[in-house]
Amino acid sequence: MNLLVIRQGDDCVVIDAGMMFPGAEHLGVDVVIPNLEFLDDCGTIHGLVLTHGHEDHIGAVPYLLARRDVPVFGTPYTLALVRDRLEEHDLLRGPALRPIAPEGAPLRLGPFTIEALPVAHSIPQSRLLVVRTPIGTIVHTADFKLDANPLDGEALDLRALSRLGDEGVLALLSDSTNADRPGVTPGERTVRAPLEQHVASAPARVFVTAFSSNVHRLQQVIEIAAQHGRKVAVVGASMESHVEISQRLGLLRFPAGLRVDPAVAMDLPPAEVLFLVTGSQGEPASALARIAVDGHRDVSIEDGDLVLHSARAIPGNERTIGRMVNHLLRRGASVVTGADSPIHVSGHASRDEMRMMIDLVRPKFLVPIHGEYRQLKAHAEIGRACGLPASRITLADSGDLLALTEDSLEVAGRVPVGQVFIDGTLEEVGAALLKERRKIADDGLIVAVVAVDRENGTLNGDPEIASRGFVGLEGEAELLREARDVVAEALASTSLEQRSDEGLLKEKLQTELKRFFRRRTQRRPLIVPVIVEL
Repeated sequence: MNLLVIRQGDDCVVIDAGMMFPGAEHLGVDVVIPNLEFLDDCGTIHGLVLTHGHEDHIGAVPYLLARRDVPVFGTPYTLALVRDRLEEHDLLRGPALRPIAPEGAPLRLGPFTIEALPVAHSIPQSRLLVVRTPIGTIVHTADFKLDANPLDGEALDLRALSRLGDEGVLALLSDSTNADRPGVTPGERTVRAPLEQHVASAPARVFVTAFSSNVHRLQQVIEIAAQHGRKVAVVGASMESHVEISQRLGLLRFPAGLRVDPAVAMDLPPAEVLFLVTGSQGEPASALARIAVDGHRDVSIEDGDLVLHSARAIPGNERTIGRMVNHLLRRGASVVTGADSPIHVSGHASRDEMRMMIDLVRPKFLVPIHGEYRQLKAHAEIGRACGLPASRITLADSGDLLALTEDSLEVAGRVPVGQVFIDGTLEEVGAALLKERRKIADDGLIVAVVAVDRENGTLNGDPEIASRGFVGLEGEAELLREARDVVAEALASTSLEQRSDEGLLKEKLQTELKRFFRRRTQRRPLIVPVIVEL
């Protein structure tokens, strides 16, 4: 959930506004965005500048723009992805989307001048930002690696970095994702030979799954397929969307006649087709996950087919990917992952590249960003190895307010941060609601239904107890009978006045039932009293 505010007085620019996907503990939540309350009172926001189009950098843009109508700056590919998200939120007619000039002409936003330099990453048109402020220059690397020969030719100009170092850089904010990996991250072109080797030797259909945004990977796979006489079918909504946008902008090319519909591809000889499919993270609704359980409308896996998993496993997704692989193997497919063959490379710099970035820029202060704390700390160690004293390296947490002057950088306070949960309706899910969902998932649900005469407060019939989540609990039927007696006793001890107050009556039933189930089962189900007035 990357989001950075740079502020001088009441003038601000925002860099990126990302989201993250929920974990298993986020029941019923579709996306998680940052708490954006700070932006309501942080002064004049002259613009939102996007470094690239990954969801953890642009996913919260619609929510930010719903609060603050500010211009959005980015490369054409990034803005095309943003435009799709704004369309989902009915925001297209609101904010101005302004492309960063391809020749790198600086943006003038309030007191800030921002220059965007091309940088290699795992998505097209990524940018490193040089932010010139009244007190000095800030370099924000965004996600990067120093690939000297990227497919699109947009390598970071190391001489330009060196010139920045000569001019003087006040602070370097640098990607820490691979700070615990030694050496240099291989370039994107290195995956072509192993991918081609697997495709060339495959006796039947080939399925390649990768991140849909890794357009350069997709282009290499398309070229390999054409070289070996295979038609290409694109399967999955995300893959189709990225392919369509990339083709429209001239970033992805299919030779004439190469692409076919998935249903048509299934009727071709198996050795003459390759499928590009979504599902590298094993998402249950993704194309490959459905294909793996024979649940896709047009495409199926058959004995002898080959699946190439050309992506990393995002931490937390290992189990879902493992289940998908098991299903693929049961259907007779062979599966090759990045652990078996070098068919995937990271889009982030490793330690030696981080060291080179620091040596070229020669910043006065270093702030490691983008990573878990262990990676930020490893990056700080790299900075010290480059000669920066510990006093000039700041390890910051989300929400830290960093005060930067010409001579100092320190944590000067905190601003409100945290996670905001969004469900499928695009509405916020409050923490209390999420807590209730977790309680139901962990300990079950008890509903106590009591009928009360509206006129005199007397009970009408026996109370009813219904449960969900106690399935398999030994003696459940007897337990619920005892719970019914607890309710009856609680009601018998209440006055007519208490029974006429629905709030008081519900609270008493909740208290008695919570105490009963905690004592008898050591579980804390969610108790929902229902008072029916007759």
